[in-house]
Amino acid sequence: MVEDNGSATKAEEHLHLEDERWRHQQSVLRRAAADLAHRRAESMATTVSDGKKIGRDDSFDPIIRSLDDPSPEARNAAVRAFYDLNPDLAASFLNNALMQGSPEERRNIGAALVGSGLADHAVETLTGEGQENDYSAFSLLFLVAKAGEVGPLMRVIEDHPNIQLRLAVIKLLALSGQPKIVTAFYGLAQRRSLPSEIRSAVREAIFQISRDTR
Repeated sequence: MVEDNGSATKAEEHLHLEDERWRHQQSVLRRAAADLAHRRAESMATTVSDGKKIGRDDSFDPIIRSLDDPSPEARNAAVRAFYDLNPDLAASFLNNALMQGSPEERRNIGAALVGSGLADHAVETLTGEGQENDYSAFSLLFLVAKAGEVGPLMRVIEDHPNIQLRLAVIKLLALSGQPKIVTAFYGLAQRRSLPSEIRSAVREAIFQISRDTR
């Protein structure tokens, strides 16, 4: 009985830590979105948008079931439809799926976020003039990173013309804590063709990931 109680306590502590980590990640995402918006706001009027409440509707059930479809095209379409209908609910659902799913399920989610064109659209959103969708775009790219689909984000860091977006994506990847990102970052840190500001941020991210995974 004592062992059972101890196991239950450990499970509760683990869930509490996961919850705290998620709240911290969301806080960082909001700060990243706010920082990018502030830099753009130096040359334009600041806009404010009301947050949407996350709701659940039975009409989403067919979409959610399609996320498990064996066809990549069907999963891509399902993810796209989910975000078109309710991006907040989609982000919340997919985050839970990434935390609880198997490695294959996480890979499928990441591939769908990229294959559907949502990842590219999020990058375009962050380089546009509007500010109201920055947080949603950062949240989506964070899910892409957590799912292990770091290729599109690495390409942004390597050659996107917007330096501030490149720096924000570096922070985003560091926050995701994916160990394989370190290997990719080591290569970037040695690439002299990159701006020194980018290489410095990459080195800082390597230190952060290495420290957090000890």
